[in-house]
Amino acid sequence: MNGIGYMLYNLIRQNWAPLLVLGLLAGAWLFLRTPADDLSVEVFHQEIRSGRPTVVEFFSNTCSVCLMSKPAVDRLERELDGKAKLLRINVMSQSGLALAREYDVVAVPTFIVFDGKGQVVYAQAGPPDRGAIRAAVTGLGGPE
Repeated sequence: MNGIGYMLYNLIRQNWAPLLVLGLLAGAWLFLRTPADDLSVEVFHQEIRSGRPTVVEFFSNTCSVCLMSKPAVDRLERELDGKAKLLRINVMSQSGLALAREYDVVAVPTFIVFDGKGQVVYAQAGPPDRGAIRAAVTGLGGPE
């Protein structure tokens, strides 16, 4: 019996089966909760080159900082409404992972501001600094 099979056998034999089932269900729930590719790489590049400033948040559903930052990001989205776009890229999707690699995102959440021509003008890892993000957009002719 291999190592994993032996470990599972011992867990079941020691009445750990309910916890094992809960762990498998939790893993399946996280997997199913991860969205499919919402935004293809091609569409993403079209969006950041649309002539309008774009704020991109790279996040993960399993990231506690991302979940805690969501109200601040929602407020930032309302503040930038009509002046800049906010795109949310889940790094757990296939295209999200490809985009994260392309822009050297090594931590989530990461916020990147694009100038409308596809050029990065501001990047920040960690909880959103709304003031700095607004200032970056304002420097591009966005909201005051």
